[in-house]
Amino acid sequence: MNADLTYRLKESTEMIDTLMETRPKDAGSGGGPTREDIVVEKCKEIIAKLPPGYNINDVRSNLIKTPSPKGLTDKGLSIPLVTFLF
Repeated sequence: MNADLTYRLKESTEMIDTLMETRPKDAGSGGGPTREDIVVEKCKEIIAKLPPGYNINDVRSNLIKTPSPKGLTDKGLSIPLVTFLF
């Protein structure tokens, strides 16, 4: 349960941080990166952190095969804890 809560808090915090960083600035002087530039850079950072040979299709197929925790009928990607631990 703690891992699930930690995962959800971390994901929420990262999403809010990203939204705050990519929102329009108050006054623009025409200089600096645009919102689109910031989003592209964030995506490049995330992709660079993936391990070599990372294949999202393999990950998804393995998650679908992962059994649900005791007492739950959900499977795979619908269980944040399973996704986090995988």
